[in-house]
Amino acid sequence: MNFPQHAVIVTAAGSSDRFNANKQLGVKKEYLSIDGHTVLYRSVAPFLEVPGCQVIMVTHPEGMADQCAVALEDLLQQNMVPIILVPGGRDRQKSVYNALKMLTSMALAVDFVAIHDGARCFLTPDLVIKTLATATVFRGAVPALPATDALKIIDDNGLITHHIDRTHAVGVQTPQIFTYPEIWEAHQAAKNSNISYVDDTQIFTDYGQSVGICEGTRENRKITYIEDIPDAEQQIEEYLQNLEEGKRSAQAAKALHQAMDEVQREQQTQ
Repeated sequence: MNFPQHAVIVTAAGSSDRFNANKQLGVKKEYLSIDGHTVLYRSVAPFLEVPGCQVIMVTHPEGMADQCAVALEDLLQQNMVPIILVPGGRDRQKSVYNALKMLTSMALAVDFVAIHDGARCFLTPDLVIKTLATATVFRGAVPALPATDALKIIDDNGLITHHIDRTHAVGVQTPQIFTYPEIWEAHQAAKNSNISYVDDTQIFTDYGQSVGICEGTRENRKITYIEDIPDAEQQIEEYLQNLEEGKRSAQAAKALHQAMDEVQREQQTQ
């Protein structure tokens, strides 16, 4: 197939609340490692192997650009596809909106945008290609797996209120791929809506577009809980220690520069 020109948005601006559910650590799961590479690195790298990728945009929490850059390891130094860090918003929808808004300012000739969860670190280039091919047919596409559990709806008290027929139910994954600029126009419309959107497929279909599915993979799972990374607690402890040491070094360097500037000012006034 001829690979369409496309951009990629990798969302990694969330607070990792479920991952840190039992401890108020505030450590982002995307910045921890699995088998020698960070979760974020593994979520981004497969897109570099897909022809037609013009830019990869990675969202991060406000004030954490440096930590995001470190988590990307050497990917920022590769010269195949530019990787741009984008400050995220208060939720995933706002983060994607911010990235799409930045994309519009680049005037790149892209026909599709792939939106991928930075915590899905077992993605393969083959699944990206399969989803991209499906999007060329339906204008929107998402990998999905049939629901295998019985599905229920519960109320605020945890009581079952409805039973869902799972015959046509699927669980969707990412990347979710859409035509551009339609996905940007859909996000602009959704910004002014009172609806709490589940994901980008809902935004795209509410805008009047269609989304087809391709077969996802069991391996394309999402890192959600601390148990999903075997040595997570040890990594978190080391991460926080290194972060604190880095802060102290930065403060010491800042104090040194301030002292040097003060000495220079005194010398100039003598």
